[in-house]
Amino acid sequence: MALLALSRPGLANDYAYITNQGSHDVSVIALDNNEVIATIAVGKGPVGVAVSPQIQRVFVSNVESQSISVIDSQSNVVLDEIQLSGSPVAVTVSPDGKTLYIADWYLDSVIAISTQDFKQQHKVSIGKAPAGLAISPDGKTLYVSNRDSDDIGVIDTQSMTVTSRLPAGAHPFGISISPDGRHLYAVNVYEDSVSVIELTTGQTHKIQVGTRPYCAAISPDSKTIFVTNTQDDSVSVIDATTRKVITTVDTGGFPEGIDFDMVSQRVYVASWSDDAVTVIDAGTHKVIDTIKTGQQSRAFGRFILNAQD
Repeated sequence: MALLALSRPGLANDYAYITNQGSHDVSVIALDNNEVIATIAVGKGPVGVAVSPQIQRVFVSNVESQSISVIDSQSNVVLDEIQLSGSPVAVTVSPDGKTLYIADWYLDSVIAISTQDFKQQHKVSIGKAPAGLAISPDGKTLYVSNRDSDDIGVIDTQSMTVTSRLPAGAHPFGISISPDGRHLYAVNVYEDSVSVIELTTGQTHKIQVGTRPYCAAISPDSKTIFVTNTQDDSVSVIDATTRKVITTVDTGGFPEGIDFDMVSQRVYVASWSDDAVTVIDAGTHKVIDTIKTGQQSRAFGRFILNAQD
C-alpha cells in the first residue's frame, strides 16, 4: 500500500480520516490546522469509515474490492486487508474496540469481526440493503438502517440476534445515536426527512430537511443535529429539543459524510463532487475552511479520531 505523508513536529493528536471513493485512498487531516498530512492507498472504492481510539485503528470499507482496510492510526499505515464476499458499506466499532461490525449491502446481513485476529464471529440476516450502523454508548445494542425495507433493525450484541424492527421513513441511510443514548436519528433519503426515535418509549417524530439527505452528526451535548443534504449542497442544523431546523449552511457539492470534532467544536463535511471537506463552526454555523482531499470524498461513518476519546 502506498503512503504519502508530511512528517513534522508539533502535529495534533486529533485527525479526520476521509475516504475518497474515486481515488481509492484516505486523506488524513490534522485538525489543529486543517491540513492533509497523509494520503493512504486502500482498496478499491472506499466508502465507510470507523475509528477506534481504544485500539488506535481506523477501518475502511472498500465496496469495489469487497474488503476492509485496517489502518494503524499512529503510523497511518495499512496493517491488513480483510476480504469479504459481499459489498461492505457502513462499519462501526464497539466502544471497547474489540468488535468490528459491517453492514453488507448485497447480502442483507451484518457481520461481526474480532479486531484482535480479524476472524468472523457472527453473521446476522437483517432487512434489505443495510446501509448505516450505529451502536449504543454501552455497546449492548446495534442499530442498522435497512434502506430498502424502510426500517431500522435492532440487534442484541451479546446474542447477535435481531430483537425488533423500528419503522423509519423512505430509504433510511445514515443513522446516528445521541451521545446520551436516548435518541436515534435515521436520515430518510427519499423522504427529505429525519426520523427521531425515542429509544426509551419507541415514539417516533419526523423533521423535514433538505433534498436527498444522507447522514447526521450530533453534538456531544446531544442538543444539536447536523444533516447533510446531497441535492441542496447544504447542511441542515436542527435543535434536538424543539425538533426544528435552526438554519441551513451552504457547503461543497454533494455533501455526504459528516462528523463532529468535540475538541474544536467544529463540524466536518465531506463533499463528493468537490473533492473536499467543508469545515463549519458549530457555534456560529458559519463555514470557516475548505480542505482539498482526494476524488469523490464520502467519509460515511465516524471519521474523526480525538486523542481524548
